[in-house]
Amino acid sequence: MQKKVQYTIILTIVSLLASVGVSSTFLLTKDTIKKKELASLAEALYTVLPGLEDQPVEITPPEIAEHNRVYKGTNKAGNLIGYAACGEAQGYSSKIKVMVGIDPNLEKILGINILAQRETPGLGTKMTEAESTNTLYSLIYGRELKSIDWDSDEAWKLSPFRQPERIRKFGLLKRTRNNARPWFQEQFKQKTYNQLIVSKVKDTEKITAVTGATISTKAVINAVLEAIGKIKGIVQPSAWEIK
Repeated sequence: MQKKVQYTIILTIVSLLASVGVSSTFLLTKDTIKKKELASLAEALYTVLPGLEDQPVEITPPEIAEHNRVYKGTNKAGNLIGYAACGEAQGYSSKIKVMVGIDPNLEKILGINILAQRETPGLGTKMTEAESTNTLYSLIYGRELKSIDWDSDEAWKLSPFRQPERIRKFGLLKRTRNNARPWFQEQFKQKTYNQLIVSKVKDTEKITAVTGATISTKAVINAVLEAIGKIKGIVQPSAWEIK
């Protein structure tokens, strides 16, 4: 009987310590997590609204939940370039969240950016993978051959073993930013509502599915439609029709 009481006390203490540890970790990291989420959101907005200058402006009431907010963006001249919002849909094994931008006429998609997904590795995850532009040279030296002017005399003056100086001069061994975008997401550009149809074969007039991930592809389309619906509901609240 006494041992049972001891075990109960020990388990209680361990549970309390674990709870305190989890709570402390959450409190210490929640601000960092929030900042990363905001940074991801900002990057997505600039991706789906090409030509966006300054900060996008929220056009939804303050009481609207964060995932339902709608934004508008302008260019350098102050002209409206489009609207953006998030959409979400159930995929094969996870919720897929996307940011979508559409033009001022609410007719064509300017771009999409998948914010979150946990689909099957090697299948559904290919929606977020961009084709690599790295060459054997870039993998060895850290940047592409064409980015260095090897014909100049200055390129050969410094010893290859003086790495800090060469890094400062030519950026060697530094990973260059890959501007390539996932082909799956890029195909949504300039598509209209009627073109958001899954095709299992390559079709420039529809949305070509990722091989072996048709369910994930359909989920992205549904998320895109939800985002467009949010935008239409704010910009044209009385009655709207996606063309």
